[in-house]
Amino acid sequence: MSVGTVGTRHIIWHGGEHDFCIAASGTVLALEETCKAGIATIYSRLAHGQWWLNDVREPIRMGLIGGGLKPDEAMDKVKAHVDANPNGLGVSVPLAMAIIEAVLIGVPDDPVGKTPAPEAEKQAPVSSTTTAASDAQPSSELEPA
Repeated sequence: MSVGTVGTRHIIWHGGEHDFCIAASGTVLALEETCKAGIATIYSRLAHGQWWLNDVREPIRMGLIGGGLKPDEAMDKVKAHVDANPNGLGVSVPLAMAIIEAVLIGVPDDPVGKTPAPEAEKQAPVSSTTTAASDAQPSSELEPA
């Protein structure tokens, strides 16, 4: 398990193995503006099969950027592994949901309400998960979503 910011989830997905984070309030606001809905509504649309294209693409793209990729690299990954996925857009829905869940309900190792140890004050542990769209086998180090 690696170390990252609060709300970061390490996910193995069709596009590889990356950190995803949209926890910064500015990122959530940008996601809401792009999707023309509040974050809980975006999540609900994903959960109930009523999603719009940007409900799937943008949490992934913004999550990759928040996780450390450059914007052009993140867009390339979305184009290659979301837009051009031979199995369709629907396989990326669980990934978008997992990224949004990290903001809505947190991740298991986030230190919310906990007093961090002195060496961990700057960074919180990253939660790990594997989506069904992944070609990779989960490692024993990964935690359940």
